[in-house]
Amino acid sequence: MPKPRFTTARASSLRATPIIQLLLTASLAVGIGLAGHATHKSGPVNDVAKAVVPALQQTARNVAQSAPAQALAAAKANIAEAVAPALVQPVNTTREAELDDGQTFAEMLADAGAADADATSAMNALSKVYDLRKLKAGQDITLSFVRTAQQETLTGANFQPEATKEVSVTRDAEGNYTANVKLIPIVRQRLAARGEITSTLYEAGDRQGVPHAIMASLIHIYSHDIDFQRDVHPGDKFEVLYDQPTTVQGKAVGEGDVIYAALTVGGKIRPIYRVTFSDRTTEFFDDRGQSVRRTLLRTPVAAAHITSGFGMRIHPLLGYSKMHKGVDFGASIGTPIFAAGNGVIDDIGFKNGYGRYIRIRHNNTIETAYAHMSRFGNNMHQGSHVNQGEVIGYVGMSGRATGPHLHFEVHVNGNQVNPLSVNLPTGRSLDGKLLADFRAGQGKVRQEFSTILAKHAPSAPAAPVVTTKGQLIQASATTRAFATHPAETCGLRGGC
Repeated sequence: MPKPRFTTARASSLRATPIIQLLLTASLAVGIGLAGHATHKSGPVNDVAKAVVPALQQTARNVAQSAPAQALAAAKANIAEAVAPALVQPVNTTREAELDDGQTFAEMLADAGAADADATSAMNALSKVYDLRKLKAGQDITLSFVRTAQQETLTGANFQPEATKEVSVTRDAEGNYTANVKLIPIVRQRLAARGEITSTLYEAGDRQGVPHAIMASLIHIYSHDIDFQRDVHPGDKFEVLYDQPTTVQGKAVGEGDVIYAALTVGGKIRPIYRVTFSDRTTEFFDDRGQSVRRTLLRTPVAAAHITSGFGMRIHPLLGYSKMHKGVDFGASIGTPIFAAGNGVIDDIGFKNGYGRYIRIRHNNTIETAYAHMSRFGNNMHQGSHVNQGEVIGYVGMSGRATGPHLHFEVHVNGNQVNPLSVNLPTGRSLDGKLLADFRAGQGKVRQEFSTILAKHAPSAPAAPVVTTKGQLIQASATTRAFATHPAETCGLRGGC
C-alpha cells in the first residue's frame, strides 16, 4: 500500500502547507473543544475526551515539528527579515540650532537630539580644524540627522563663524566624523546708492543697504566742513559710489572705500572725489580741486549730538553761571572718540573734574583736549603720536558729569576758543596738470556712478548682476546697484 504523500521526503514542499495548517488547526480545535466539554460533562463523553484529547494534542505537536511546518516558519522569518527594511525607510532631516551662552558645542548637539557619543565624536573632529572656544553665543548651526524608526543619528553639522569661512563635520558609513574648513571666496564690488535723509545720515544709508562702515567714512570725510548736528536736516540728500569686498552671495566683508560722494545740504551740493597719488597715498578733494581735509575735525565723535555749546551757562552741577570753554557731544558710553588732527599727546590721565582726559598738541599754536572718557584707546600714553581720525578713547562720564558725553576743547596759542567757529587751515590744492587730470577723473567717476545706478532705476525691474567671478547677485533695491566690472579709481600720476 503506497505511503501518504505528505509523509515522504517530498513533504518539505511548500505545496503541502495548507494541509499541514488545516490538520494543525483542526487538531488543536477538536482537542480544545473536547477538553472544554469534559470540564462540564461527565459520563461516556468525558471518557471519550480523556482518551482522545491527549492523542490529538500529541498529533498537533508532531505536525508542528514536521519538516514542512519548520520550512514554513523559516520562510516566514526570511520574508519578514527581507521586508522589514523596506517598511522602515531612513529619513534625512535638518534643523537649526543656536549656541547658548556658556554652552559647549557637544552640549548644544546633545540638546538638539544627538546621542552623547555622537556629540562628543563630532566635537572632537571639529576641534582639529577649528577652535570651538571662539564660537559666540547666538551662533546659528545647521544640523543633519537620519531617522530610522524611532532612532535618530547625527550625520553632520555646518556653521559659518565668519563671512569668509564655513566649517562642517560629516559622518561616514562606518560612523566616523570628519571635519572640514572651507574658505568663501571674496570679490570686490563697485556699488552705488542714492537716498534722502529723513532723520540721520546713518538711517538714510541703512534704508539703501549701505554698510555702516561706509556711512561712518562718509561722515568722517565731511566732518571737516559739515556739522552733522546743526547743518543736516530732513529733506537733504546723499549719493555715494564705493568699492566693497563681498562674498559671492553679495554679503559685505570688511571695510570698503568711498570713491565719490555728494551731500545736498541746505540746497547746496557738496561733491567729493577720492584721489590716489603715485605714492599710493589717498586724499579727498571737492569739485574745485581743494582738499576737504582741515587741520582739525569739527566733530571728533561719531553719532553724537551737541548737548552744550561754547560760552556762559548755568553749570548743571555747581548751580551758578560759569564759562563753558568747549563743546559737549552727547553719546552713549563706549562710543569711539577720534583724534581731531595729527599730533602728539602732551597730557593723559585723570584730571580733576575733567575725569579721564587727553590733550593733543597738533603744532606750535593749536591743541585739542578731550574729557570725561570711560577709558583710553590702546597704547595711548604721553608722547604718543596720533593721526587724525585715530581712536584715542571712548565716551564716558568720569569726573564732574551728569551723563555720558565728550567735552571737547580747542586751544589756540594757549587760549580756549569755540571749536565750531574757529577758522582752521585747509589742506593742499591741485593746479596745473594735476588739476586737469583731476577734472578728467571727475567726469569718469560721475559717469560710472550714473551708469551703475541707471541699471536699477525705479522704472526698470531689479535684475540679476553678474560679478567678475561669474556669480549672480540680485540687486536689493532700485536705488542701490552693483558694478559688473572692476572700475578704475580716479587717480593722478599713475595712481589709477
